[in-house]
Amino acid sequence: MVKLEVAAMRTGKREPYDYAAVCGLYWAGSAWYEVLQATCSTQGEVEAELVNLCPVYACARERGVTHCGVCPEFPCQLLVNLASVSPQDRRIESAALRAQLGDEQWAEWARTQHLWLAFCPLRDRTARVHHAAAG
Repeated sequence: MVKLEVAAMRTGKREPYDYAAVCGLYWAGSAWYEVLQATCSTQGEVEAELVNLCPVYACARERGVTHCGVCPEFPCQLLVNLASVSPQDRRIESAALRAQLGDEQWAEWARTQHLWLAFCPLRDRTARVHHAAAG
């Protein structure tokens, strides 16, 4: 499914779940996403270009789960630690709801929630690389 999502992004056609992060964040409406277009759905394609993958993405891939909400260890210490960085972080609630509702219904809910207002290791790392290349 990731390759289809990446292909859709390159052609400009995006589905609501294309903005979904493994950890429960959701990128639709985020100015950062609109500029860099790097999220969990694109990491598989660009991982050779990244110094490191997001640790949550790497963990989910290692465990063979599509997102944190369906992991048997949810919520794990890694996710709890990331969520504790920002007081407005709702990724744990979001990941649990995604597991309950399914991807499409969750995406419809998530697009109204501004869930990108949280710490993201991929966003911060990619932004630093992007700004260094531009400077």
